[in-house]
Amino acid sequence: MKKTNNNKGFTLVELIVVLVILAILAAILVPALLGYIDRAREKQYVLNAKSALTATQAEFSSLYGAGKSMCPASVQARASVISRTADTPDGTHFYTVIQDGVEATSANHAAYTVTKAYYVEKGFYIVYDGSAWETYDADTYAAAIAGDTYTKVY
Repeated sequence: MKKTNNNKGFTLVELIVVLVILAILAAILVPALLGYIDRAREKQYVLNAKSALTATQAEFSSLYGAGKSMCPASVQARASVISRTADTPDGTHFYTVIQDGVEATSANHAAYTVTKAYYVEKGFYIVYDGSAWETYDADTYAAAIAGDTYTKVY
């Protein structure tokens, strides 16, 4: 009589090899994936800051177009409109350096342009210096804005 071996399963060694390969792949991919998520979150905060800057600049242009004086009170009076236009999350803060007390005339329209701004969201500190955005930690952020007179927009 002829014996036939009809076992169609995997051996224990084969299963252990597959598990070891999966563990090695997980050990490689998880740190890379976590770094990717952190970078994506940081980019989202920068996009939120850019949106806040655009909304603030639009309101500054409105003040200029209406011939209104540039002052912290006039900017803060429009805070809810700016925040809603920027669609920023709750708990964010946007500050900008403004030339206080400037009247809108054709000679000083540059005073109504955002030249420096600060954005804070969930422990990320982002500074706009008039040309580029930079992210900071809490300590270097304080040093970056030291000496500036700024107005809280919202």
